[in-house]
Amino acid sequence: MVPKASYLQSAMMTLLASGTLSRSCARLLSLAFGTLFCSTAWTQSEAVFSVDWQGQTVGQLDGTTNSPITDGDLLVQQLGPLPGNLVPLPPPQIRVSADFLQAYALCAGHLPGVSCGLEVDAVSFGNDALLMNTVAYQFGLYFSVDEFAQGIPLSTFSPYLFSEASALEAAADIFRTNLQGIGPFGPGGTVPNNLQVIDGNGRTLTGSGFTPGLGLEEPNIPSPLQPDSGSNLDAFDLTPGPQPQVRVFFSLQGSVSDPLEPTTSFFDSASLQGAKGGDILVYSAQTGNVTIFATADQLGLDNFGIGTDDVDALVVVENGIPGYQPPSALYDWTTGVSDLILFSVRRGSSVISTPDSLQGLPIVPGDVLIPPIGAGFLGSTPPGVFVAAENMGLNTNRGLGLSDELDALDITEPGDDPINDCNHNGIEDSQDIADNTSQDNDANGIPDECEAPGASFCDCVNSFDAPCGNTSVAEEGCLNSAGTGGKLEGSGTSSIATQSLVLTSSQLPLSNFGLVFTGNGTVSPTFVGNGSRCVGGTALYRLHVGFTGATGSFDYGPGIISDANTFPNFLTILSGETWYFQTWYRDHGGPCGADSNMTNAWSVTFTP
Repeated sequence: MVPKASYLQSAMMTLLASGTLSRSCARLLSLAFGTLFCSTAWTQSEAVFSVDWQGQTVGQLDGTTNSPITDGDLLVQQLGPLPGNLVPLPPPQIRVSADFLQAYALCAGHLPGVSCGLEVDAVSFGNDALLMNTVAYQFGLYFSVDEFAQGIPLSTFSPYLFSEASALEAAADIFRTNLQGIGPFGPGGTVPNNLQVIDGNGRTLTGSGFTPGLGLEEPNIPSPLQPDSGSNLDAFDLTPGPQPQVRVFFSLQGSVSDPLEPTTSFFDSASLQGAKGGDILVYSAQTGNVTIFATADQLGLDNFGIGTDDVDALVVVENGIPGYQPPSALYDWTTGVSDLILFSVRRGSSVISTPDSLQGLPIVPGDVLIPPIGAGFLGSTPPGVFVAAENMGLNTNRGLGLSDELDALDITEPGDDPINDCNHNGIEDSQDIADNTSQDNDANGIPDECEAPGASFCDCVNSFDAPCGNTSVAEEGCLNSAGTGGKLEGSGTSSIATQSLVLTSSQLPLSNFGLVFTGNGTVSPTFVGNGSRCVGGTALYRLHVGFTGATGSFDYGPGIISDANTFPNFLTILSGETWYFQTWYRDHGGPCGADSNMTNAWSVTFTP
């Protein structure tokens, strides 16, 4: 008989070889054979985050419990289907309350711009991507910055750090950098890149619950004054969907002051918890206790005095052995003998400008750092630069020890769940758009194949819009002889170049004719037979006659643009123009005694 562990290891390696199972998931399997938290199916991850005490989100009531949000709470933005685009989104929800911190009882409900000793600066759930030492290994590095970040101009990606920082809207966003190979990654080793994958204030896709936003406040204007004008995302981690968090690894704000905000006064949150700003703490949901997982000394920090450095972003892959096991060699964490920790330091930390222990680079606040490799380094050896800030497209001047500050950090790999993946291909939607594998002709950050090209109007839900009280439901015309409201909806895209728009007329009487027409304007609901017409303008154009057949429906398109431009209409539709469509159809024996009816109407703003 094959031992259980050997069997599971064999199965794990088979899944790895097939590409079905991520390495992070496989490592969890290898550490705990009896407890499986992994899924081989594509699902969207949950973005867990915190905000700092300076921003406008602090003190708002969360979306479910009506508890005031603090700078120590771990938050999520989770919405069900919503009609239309809701901007701003409602406040985020509290996923893990900060009530395990010493200062919580006194601080809950404090105002934005008031420091109260709860500042969580970095977070990880201990199961981030296990970086592998192969040249083909690919991984994604998610990060956030503060309101002082500038980024550098990049020509191939948009929106991204530079474009969002230019609009003063980078501090509440999450960006992603793609990397491949074996670290450390020095300056110039890769082409700088980053993409915005979540927008701070966000938007929603009609009817889907797709939420690439966090419900935070934007813009955030760089200033030492308090409170900030917007929100600053301050910690971040991905989880494979909503689930209880057994352990939370985190750091708290220490005593290091920010030279760009010299007038700011704040509590040393770490000292209130019996720790330093350079320590990594761990909270156990089972015991309710907070302990120190790795000290500032073990990270190569506080070499210039106790409390002189502050951890500001965090990645942890915990090997299952109690306590922190530092690496004795790069990538020995792949064998399970050490824990993987990556982090950054806050602007103003004393370790900044110190040559790092891996590449000899002057450390800057945008670097992804790793603890010193090897033994006997406590109190003397600085951390190493594992990913240089330049690779992420951060604005950096190492000669002066300056760069955009890395505020939050997470790492995933192919096989881990994306944040936003509306087409379910396992790739971030923003990456699909950047790679031109998905089109985004309306430039709203959502792949065109995931959203309806246009919007419904002129439904028959109000009695004064129905000729004889024959109301229906939203996004349908008035009730017809088939007992439903006729429905018109669009699919494909609004692109003139691709001509992929399709208009579908459905829920109509069987074996009858319908006429799709268009106009460049609208009118108040006007009774026509058993229904109401809302499409108007300077002229109406008849486009297509369809037959409902045995299904009570018919499609019109693709090729609507070319069709409109031919005899007898010779209608030219240009990019940026909005046109309105509706279907008139036969409705013998309709509820109002007339022989025709109208669907709802559909508006389309055409794109190039």
